[in-house]
Amino acid sequence: MKTLQSNLTVWALAALLSSGSMIACAQATTGAATASAQPASDPAKTTLLQPLQQMIAKMKKLQATGDPDFDYAFQAKIHTQGAQDLLKQEIQNGKDTALKQMAKTMLAASDADVAMLNGTLTEIKPTRPNQAFVQQQSRNVEAMSLKLQQTGASDKLTSDIDKNFSTLLLDQRQDAIDMATLYLQYGKNSTLKNFAQQLVDKSKQQMSALKATPATPK
Repeated sequence: MKTLQSNLTVWALAALLSSGSMIACAQATTGAATASAQPASDPAKTTLLQPLQQMIAKMKKLQATGDPDFDYAFQAKIHTQGAQDLLKQEIQNGKDTALKQMAKTMLAASDADVAMLNGTLTEIKPTRPNQAFVQQQSRNVEAMSLKLQQTGASDKLTSDIDKNFSTLLLDQRQDAIDMATLYLQYGKNSTLKNFAQQLVDKSKQQMSALKATPATPK
């Protein structure tokens, strides 16, 4: 009887050790698979993705007042500054002469946009909450975030910084159009409405110019 109990104890211990080994093995395998699934850090990607990721993080942290004029002015300011940071990376690290010149031109023009938005923000106060605007603009921001995540994890970005810049800037300009178009449906401030309409027209022109450059993926 003692022998049987002894054997049962040994078998139980062996099973426990075997189970532990299997768990450890599974964990090691999972860890290895996860590590292999994560792409190696590539400066041609990370230097461009980082400013846009920071931009979206700031936009998500904004506490909406519900007022379309006030909220859009803040959102547009952060979005424009994100574009500026992206443009600066291309100017500093890009190789394509045409794209670098385009980035310099866009950067200079965007300074005036930020100055105008700052000035407008000092003049307006949130007074007319509109829940429909808040919800739709929130969906726009979430869509921007998801699109950036998908682009960063896909094969759209390569080791060519110029092509990556074109890809990301095209998306960023489309996002600017989407935000401005929504604001035009709800906005009342004449200065901001004029800015938003000009932004839509300007962004479309910039996208067309980008698509015409050889560095832009077709």
